[in-house]
Amino acid sequence: MDTMRTPCDQERQRPAPERPAAAAPPGPRPRRRRPARADRLTARLAARAGGRRVVVTGASGAIGRQLAVLLGQAGADLVLLGRDRRALAETARHAAIGTGTVRVQVADLTVPADIARFADRLAEECGGADILVNNAGRSIRRGADRAVERPHDYRRTMAVNYFGAVDLTLRLLPGMRERGHGHIVNVATIGLQLGMGRFTAYNPSKAALEAFGQSLAPELRREGIRVSTVHLPLVRTPMSAPTTAFARLPALDPRQAARMVCTALVTGSPRVSTRLGTLGELLGVAAPRARLALAALEYRCLPESPSARRGAR
Repeated sequence: MDTMRTPCDQERQRPAPERPAAAAPPGPRPRRRRPARADRLTARLAARAGGRRVVVTGASGAIGRQLAVLLGQAGADLVLLGRDRRALAETARHAAIGTGTVRVQVADLTVPADIARFADRLAEECGGADILVNNAGRSIRRGADRAVERPHDYRRTMAVNYFGAVDLTLRLLPGMRERGHGHIVNVATIGLQLGMGRFTAYNPSKAALEAFGQSLAPELRREGIRVSTVHLPLVRTPMSAPTTAFARLPALDPRQAARMVCTALVTGSPRVSTRLGTLGELLGVAAPRARLALAALEYRCLPESPSARRGAR
């Protein structure tokens, strides 16, 4: 694995300007600016992740890069996984701003040999991982009527979003058990909570990952290992850009999404969600027909993406 290390840059404080000895003129005294308070999340993240070895998958993407930056600021020892070497190097450059190290590893989560090779090398060189963020994902938005001849879309989505994440988790888990601590964060989607249409490949893969975490958490509770699921809402990334209908909807930027993931690391909560997502879940239990009607309305109002229409033709 390639390693980069960058010491913290110390900010130089400018001397305060000298004030004249003469008395100030009559009138209201100017208000002094208060020094900016440190970001609370970053401070708490440093307590949780500082000095810990954190593996982030999908680090060559928009959310993964912002997550690496926040963890780098917190002093984590980062291990960044992705398929694009150039993008990983760029992420490492942005993340190398703290006291920890940054390692990059090119790996394809759909190739079991890549995962095995990475896990073995990580255990040999670093002793394993303390925190794993299963952030890598593949999203496909296409109605089932246009996917009749595209069953490979479902297999590819499950290979990345579920099987790859599970394989990596299982290989890093023995080291966490040996050390008696750890945290696994699985990134899911609000689409599960709202029952959104046109995600018959993406949503089930994330649902499987969430169910994996829910079943794994009770086994690890007494071993000091936490498992969290983060239900991200719509995020402005290259992955969501092909669905032009989403441009009219409110969305998070990648940094805001990364902060949601960091909230799970800081609080250790089994679930991190938005208010809309929580409301959708409650509606699905209390009034399932109402949620279905709303999801059907969304299906009619937001058309297929141009790429899905071209694929169908």
